[in-house]
Amino acid sequence: MNVIVIGSGAREHALCRLIEKSYLCEKLYCFPGNFGISQIAECKNISNSDEIIEECQKINPDLIIIGPENYLSENLAGKLRKLNFNVFGPDDHGAKLESSKEFMKEFCKSHNIPTARSETFTTFESAKTYLEQRNGSIVVKYDGLAAGKGVFVCTNQQEAIDACSKVFEEKIFSKENNKVVIEDFLEGKELSFFTITDGKNYLNFSSAQDYKRIGDNDTGPNTGGMGTVSPAPILNDKLMERIQSQIIEKTINGLKIDEIDFQGVLFFGIMVDKENNPFLLEYNTRFGDPEIQSISLRLNSDFLSLAHATATKNLEYADIEFDSDKKSICLILATSGYPNQYPKDTQIRNLNEFPNDDHFYIFHAATKKIDENILTNGGRVLSLVALGNTYEECRNKVYQIAEKIDWDQKYYRKDIGASF
Repeated sequence: MNVIVIGSGAREHALCRLIEKSYLCEKLYCFPGNFGISQIAECKNISNSDEIIEECQKINPDLIIIGPENYLSENLAGKLRKLNFNVFGPDDHGAKLESSKEFMKEFCKSHNIPTARSETFTTFESAKTYLEQRNGSIVVKYDGLAAGKGVFVCTNQQEAIDACSKVFEEKIFSKENNKVVIEDFLEGKELSFFTITDGKNYLNFSSAQDYKRIGDNDTGPNTGGMGTVSPAPILNDKLMERIQSQIIEKTINGLKIDEIDFQGVLFFGIMVDKENNPFLLEYNTRFGDPEIQSISLRLNSDFLSLAHATATKNLEYADIEFDSDKKSICLILATSGYPNQYPKDTQIRNLNEFPNDDHFYIFHAATKKIDENILTNGGRVLSLVALGNTYEECRNKVYQIAEKIDWDQKYYRKDIGASF
């Protein structure tokens, strides 16, 4: 098969690694890709949807996999399907489960999926008036896509009002048509769970726990994710049964009832309370980054076969097999200063000293090669992933390598997987 992966981050690098390993893969492309991806796929520096469509028509691939959420919300998958391509990833209707927090809440309400109580507001004044009647912790969510930075977990009323001010007054996400969902704060432990569906059938893919805050002990602002452990340590059989019956099955049935034709992956962001009850925090309609990096090293079965079966609505003939005894940890190396201001074009000097294999892999998110130098061009730059028999073994490996990487501006959390 000839395959095209759309995107340029560590998620796409992880997907390209899985595809390139498959005996079914003849030729692999990635648009636009990055330096790391270019070692295993042919990268073309195009990121505009129209240019991507044009290039797909020239190459005529057997499968197109769309990584990032912005392309899905812009209906790139829908446009490619109209041209008779096999695509892994939903059209804009399915992608709305992620791109609109309000739509997600309405979907949950319609299909009796447990989630936090919420209200939607379209002006700063109305949100502020509502918040003035509330005390204690509360969550403010920007309604649209915000690269993992649109959720404000506020400990008091003033923090929540300030978050609304950022959305409506400072317009940090969009210059017009801003909207927020304000929801009850749920206390508990978070996990990420992934399910593949072709619109008729589904297969559960695996789980992870994500570290979202920039600082150790979950301090500082939210980021796109600073590390993950997989499988999620809190996921026991009883909890899995509840997630299956209360969230996954109700979601798959809801998609059918609402006639949302979905071929791709559903990412369930779940909060688990003290009584072991799961509540849906959010849907993502693509693989999580950095979750997929850690999950991918545990996958034994052929990912390309699975993705093609999903895109062609033949999931009933596919299977998924993980190394159930193995654990994995992903540690993100970011540019110092992220998620605020940070320098670009900083040099990483010795990456070639750390060879990739089935038990350790460095996925690139924001790297480029100029002459013989590897330079950074983003906030989260590298994902170091180790596979082992215990979380401790994985943790020792990623931190050992992180320390040795020669990059003056590197920053990473010191506590990923420390409590397991």
